[in-house]
Amino acid sequence: MDTWNAWTRRVDATPSLKGRSAPRILLRRPLDYASQITHNNGMFEQRKYARYRTIARARLPGVFEGDALLKDLNVTGCKIEATIFIELTEGASYTIEVMPEAISKISKFEVLGEARWIKTNGDSYEVGFMITASPGKKEFQRYVDYLAWRSSAV
Repeated sequence: MDTWNAWTRRVDATPSLKGRSAPRILLRRPLDYASQITHNNGMFEQRKYARYRTIARARLPGVFEGDALLKDLNVTGCKIEATIFIELTEGASYTIEVMPEAISKISKFEVLGEARWIKTNGDSYEVGFMITASPGKKEFQRYVDYLAWRSSAV
């Protein structure tokens, strides 16, 4: 592989329905094993750390007492989905109580996260958080390790 190809990647977006040519995204830095490019509703996201899918329950004490679904998680962020509207403010910090699935044998823990984006999709409501601190750091790290192991075993 020549130097240009090693340091540059081209990613084609999904072609439009009108037959126009697809836009190209040119990345000017090397992609390492931890980096990934994902396709999310027509947008490309580049992440430094892999996101792991999960089916854990989540709560936002004092804001939302019902259960929500923790859809994915990594050491820097997470995505929560709820079936009802949760009144949150982008940029504000919240405590997120995570209850991992029973098979993981990891007890519940809390993380502090800043709401980075909020999206409504018909009957669901998604919020992306950047994790700023983890008072239950040991349990949080064990859960991320468990999710990494589970995703590599599949």
